[in-house]
Amino acid sequence: MAVTVDGHTLMTASPAVVRALLDSLVDKNYRGGVLGVQAGAEWDGPEQFTHRGRAVRVAACPSTLAVWEALHGAPDVDWVVVLTPCTRDDLGGGVLAHLLGNRLRTPDPWQAVQQRFGAERLDSQLQASGDKPRELAGGLLATLAEHHFPPAPGGVLTRDHALGSVARAKLGIAEDGAEVDITSIMVWTVTRDATSQLANLRKSGGDALTEEVIDWLAGHCGLAAHPVRTLLSAGRVADIVPLGIVAGLLNSPELSASHAAGQFAGTYGLGRLNPSTLASWNAEAAGLVTTWLDREAAHEALHSANGRVRELGLTDLVRTSDLLPDGLNARLSDLAEAIRPLVAEVSAEAAEPDTPLVTGDLTAAEAALANVRGHYLAAGDDTVRSVESAMRLVRWLAVDTSVAPAEQRDLGALLRRHTGFDSWVDSAVNDVARGAADTTLAEELGRVLALVRTRRDAHDRAFGNALANASGDGVLGVEQVLPTIVAPLANRQPTLLLVIDGLSMAIASKLVDDAGRIGWVEHALPGNSERGAALAVLPTLTEFSRTSLLCGELRHGNDDAESQGFAEQLKRAGLPEASAGGAKRAPLYHKKDLDTSAAGHALSSDIQNAVADTARHPLVGAVLNTVDDALHHTDPAGIDWNLGAVKHLKPLLEAARRAGRSVVITSDHGHVIERREGELHQHDATYGARARADVTAEPPTDGEVLVRGPRVLTAGGSAVLAVNERLRYGPLNAGYHGGGCPAEVVVPVVVLHAGQAPPKSELGALPDPKPEWWDRPVPAAAATPPAVTTAEPAQPDALFDLAPAKPTAAETEPDAVDAEAKKLAKAVLASKTFKQQVANAKRMPVREEHIRALLEALLSNPERRIPAKEACTALGVHTSRLRGALSLLKRLLDIEGYVVIQYEQESGDVVLDETTLREQFGVTR
Repeated sequence: MAVTVDGHTLMTASPAVVRALLDSLVDKNYRGGVLGVQAGAEWDGPEQFTHRGRAVRVAACPSTLAVWEALHGAPDVDWVVVLTPCTRDDLGGGVLAHLLGNRLRTPDPWQAVQQRFGAERLDSQLQASGDKPRELAGGLLATLAEHHFPPAPGGVLTRDHALGSVARAKLGIAEDGAEVDITSIMVWTVTRDATSQLANLRKSGGDALTEEVIDWLAGHCGLAAHPVRTLLSAGRVADIVPLGIVAGLLNSPELSASHAAGQFAGTYGLGRLNPSTLASWNAEAAGLVTTWLDREAAHEALHSANGRVRELGLTDLVRTSDLLPDGLNARLSDLAEAIRPLVAEVSAEAAEPDTPLVTGDLTAAEAALANVRGHYLAAGDDTVRSVESAMRLVRWLAVDTSVAPAEQRDLGALLRRHTGFDSWVDSAVNDVARGAADTTLAEELGRVLALVRTRRDAHDRAFGNALANASGDGVLGVEQVLPTIVAPLANRQPTLLLVIDGLSMAIASKLVDDAGRIGWVEHALPGNSERGAALAVLPTLTEFSRTSLLCGELRHGNDDAESQGFAEQLKRAGLPEASAGGAKRAPLYHKKDLDTSAAGHALSSDIQNAVADTARHPLVGAVLNTVDDALHHTDPAGIDWNLGAVKHLKPLLEAARRAGRSVVITSDHGHVIERREGELHQHDATYGARARADVTAEPPTDGEVLVRGPRVLTAGGSAVLAVNERLRYGPLNAGYHGGGCPAEVVVPVVVLHAGQAPPKSELGALPDPKPEWWDRPVPAAAATPPAVTTAEPAQPDALFDLAPAKPTAAETEPDAVDAEAKKLAKAVLASKTFKQQVANAKRMPVREEHIRALLEALLSNPERRIPAKEACTALGVHTSRLRGALSLLKRLLDIEGYVVIQYEQESGDVVLDETTLREQFGVTR
């Protein structure tokens, strides 16, 4: 601010200017005195303060008399600063004699700025910046008083250095030495403090400095400079990224988009926005959200953008967005519309269950699903998971699942059908049953589930009938798992047996998938190529099945009986049976053992030592109760079944990995889910919730089967089992077991090893067990379970016999990337320059393997160009996000403005300049 005295304009001395003047005197070894400053007699700072350890008093003196009073009335301080508009002549020699240097000093804020930055001179561009350069200098001094800025490089204070220093210190944009670019600016705009930081800069540094910093920041934003500058000046910091997302809806030749663009610009005072500005702004905002921000910040920005779309009434355009939540909702609605004609006309009651229940063309529904999956927010979305599983069920409903009449009575064939197909159906049903909030979509999901229930009921009845009429030969019982599978494996390879009580085939598949993410590989037993399965003891209750499993023979009992029987089996198999401490106890650990551990330890020392000691304990067993407990206390259908969801499972697997053990995961029985559709049938004598006594007066109904024989461990050797999963005999729970459904009777026998199994284990590779319709539509024949071709009873190992796996595409197709391309791409990423670029970026904007894949694809093409679709595949992004991904990648590859990689608008190709690439990264031929 300036004042005018006798036609002369005098600056008001700000605290920053005063401090700078004092600094200049201290640097000349002055330790105190009276500093006279010719300036406006105004002072907005403290009357007395400390500067560099010395007391300072400031007096604003409008007249010579006031100056005399300040000189004679000053307290005991080191410095007295007199601010006065009086001239030398006004003051006279008497006053001047008291002043340092016998003179008044005129404040020059730019000189002070230069001094504070340790510069020898100022760049003319800095002094000419803005409409009010002296106010700009004052603002710089104000910020210098609060922060220590790095000295001007080369002794010249440039506009970039001065304003960049303010942006870093006051706004927190980038760190010292890091480049300020549009990405760092946009990252800053989505931080919690960005708006208040800009407001604080305006308050402390003034409008001139703030607007100049804003202009400097906008200058780093390329084509998006205008909207960034406008929104920052208006204080709408948090709108920059959300409105950049909205801009992507407006860059369309449609008339509605053109009209919306005008409405959009007018609402936010953005003026005229050309297509290039909209495209660039959107590409940067979209790239930031999809590549740079963490998931929480990205979702917050997208929901904010979604709110702006609704405020502007642009709902007719949101369908095109693959980022906004309403765009995902629109795609889900499209999928519901595509599913409706496939299931609406099917009568579940009149249908023949095994014939194709869905007969329409799935093309439209598959395309709609692909569109849903292409949306950024689809990953991890519960509704999307439901509709993905619904489409899996639709594909299954579209195939013929009939089996030959003989196989309808063959328990082995029906067990194989459940293992290879129906257990996957159960897994998908659990996902679909979670439902959707949108009522239209929910209705279609309900229709799909109704059709699935029709077919699954028929399969359950067929299995129950085969179970009731089976002799017990030709299938593997749980009592055979330990002596015929686990013990022989432990004699070849140290093994950990994990019995997860209540584990169904459906949940086992989820656990195996999750284990694969941390390096566990599923293997097959010698001579087999299929995931193993076994039949629970009947009724499918823990006291019967788990005891038989761990004793290696048909028996019922409790934990003690299991430990005793386990020790007997170890002895029979020639395996050590003493624990590590020497006690005569088999290394089998139950719930109490697992839950008893020292503070901070996931496992007790006894269990850790036993698993680690492969010489003394080639076989260790543990019983995990999480799944069975969930049937009574939580909701097994609502749990995301992964390794962390099963208590103790993850640390046990880690202990086994360290010890080099293979792992066998199995169960005593499975379970069915309570979906609030069941019926309570009360009986006097029951075995749990799903089995009852064989009473002559109460013969089996349509949903039940009567089973007899040595594997039925009731007192009379017989029982009536529920095979309709909605039937129960006891109180309401989250789930049940005890009955004769395949989901209860068929248990998994999964063999895992961390990485490649050692040759001595004799374990073989296992092909992906997912049915083909899990990920894509398939012909009906592909969904039919393998037929039993021999009339002779199958041996236990026959349950694991399948055709050898077909070679994958990677094994049959030639490598599309030539060796020279791979060599050059590898050299670029290993270069010192590339590593420095990554370090400067602070955060890798694109994953290194994606950069390598893109470079290899480009270098393999003789013209060093590839179509956009191929580039998207290499970078792992949707086509709509290619531009954003490339803009981030260019920050690593384009150095000092030299273009290495670019998107060619005319052809739609991504193009590489190999010569510049080699020069920039020092890679010679």
